[in-house]
Amino acid sequence: MPKLPYWIYDLAEEILMESIKYTTVLGEAYEDLVNYYASVLKSHGIHVTIHRVPDEYVKEKLSPEMNPDKPRYILLSRIGDSDKVLQFNGHYDVVFPGEGWKVTEPFKPIKKNGRIYGRGSTDMKGGIAAFLAAMIYLATISEEPPISVEAAIVPDEEIGGATGTGYLVNVLGSKPTWAVIAEPSGLDNIWHGHKGLVWGEVVVKGKQSHGSTPWLGINAFEKMVYIAKYLIENYLPRLKEKTSKYEYDLPEGKYPTATFGGKLSAPGSINIVPGQVSFSIDRRLIIEETTNEVIKELNKYIAEAAKTFKAEVELRIVEKMEPAFTDPGSEIVEALAKAIRMNIGVEPRRTICVGGLDLRYYSHKGIPVATYGPGEPSMPHKVDEYIEVENLHKVIDVYVDLVNILGGGSSK
Repeated sequence: MPKLPYWIYDLAEEILMESIKYTTVLGEAYEDLVNYYASVLKSHGIHVTIHRVPDEYVKEKLSPEMNPDKPRYILLSRIGDSDKVLQFNGHYDVVFPGEGWKVTEPFKPIKKNGRIYGRGSTDMKGGIAAFLAAMIYLATISEEPPISVEAAIVPDEEIGGATGTGYLVNVLGSKPTWAVIAEPSGLDNIWHGHKGLVWGEVVVKGKQSHGSTPWLGINAFEKMVYIAKYLIENYLPRLKEKTSKYEYDLPEGKYPTATFGGKLSAPGSINIVPGQVSFSIDRRLIIEETTNEVIKELNKYIAEAAKTFKAEVELRIVEKMEPAFTDPGSEIVEALAKAIRMNIGVEPRRTICVGGLDLRYYSHKGIPVATYGPGEPSMPHKVDEYIEVENLHKVIDVYVDLVNILGGGSSK
C-alpha cells in the first residue's frame, strides 16, 4: 500500500514526463523548463526564486562548444521556517540523445510496462520529480515540516557544474545544514563521496624537418612512443599498490587509475618529421589522494622517462578536481540509511562513486552531503533511457521520511 496519497505519485509522474519533453542540452530550453518547474511549485503555494547566472560568468566558465551565449538559470524554492535546512539538489540538463532509440523518441516520453522512457528519465529529471513531489506533499499537509526544505534545480552538471551548483554554492553562498543530490545511486546505495581527477597532456618536443630529410630533425612522435611505454610499464603498476579503505560502487574503483591517449595531438602533415606531439592522461584519484600529490607523482615519472630517452617533455594540467567525501557515519548519511531501511527494507551500501558529481561543491565547503535518488544506475547517457515508476514512488517516501528523521519527528 502506498504511504502517501495517490495524487502525490501521480503528480511526480506527470512532472517527470512533462520535463522530459524539454530538450535541455547545452543551454537549449533551460528557461522554459525552469519556468515549468516554477509554475508547478507556485500552483501548490510554494515560493520560488529564479536566478539567471550572469552572462559574463557563464562565458568565463564555459568553452565555446558548451554554448556560453545561451542563458543559464537556477531555481530555488523553500518551505518551512526552521534554521535547519535540508536542500535537495537536481540538475535539469541532459546529454545529447544519440542514435538508435527504439522504444520512443528521446524527448517524447512514454510510460510502458511500469517504466517511463525518455532522455533524462534516470539522469536526472526523475530525481527532481521525486523531491518536488515530496516537497509539495510536505507543503500541503496541515502541520509545518520539522525542518526547512529547499529545492535547488540547477543547470550544466553534465559539463562540470561550474555554472550550476558551483555558482549556487560559491557565488550565491547557499549553505544548507544538509544536502541530498538526487542522482540515480540505486535504491540500495548511498554515495557519500566520489573520486577526484587530474587531466593533463604530456607534451613531447622534438625538431621539425622535411620528411625527405629526417636526419635533420628529431621525431617527437618516436620519443612520445617511448615515453608512453615507460609510463605504462613503470607508472601504471605503481597505482595497484594503492588501495582505498572505503567501499566504492564498483570494486575496481578502490584503486587509482590512469588512462593514456584518449586525446592525441600532432602537426598533421604526412611529409614532416613532427616537432611536437602530445597524449592525454586521465588520472582518477581515490579518496585518500590529493591533486597536488598526484601532479607531483606524474611529474616524477615523466621526468624519469624523459631522462631515460633523452627527450624534452612537459606535463600540462588541463583540469583537476579533488575527491569529495562525507563521513559515512555522518548525520545525513545515517538519516538517509534509516529512511531507506523503513521504505526499501534493506540496509543500504555506503559507497564512493567512481565518477564525478555536484556533491563536491558542497563537500568542499564543509556542507554534509550525500547522493541518493531514483533511476537506474546503469542507464545514464544510454539510448532508451528509462526509470522504474515503482522506484520513483519509493524514493518520494524516503525523502518525506528523511525530512522527519532529520527533524527528530516520526515518519509519515
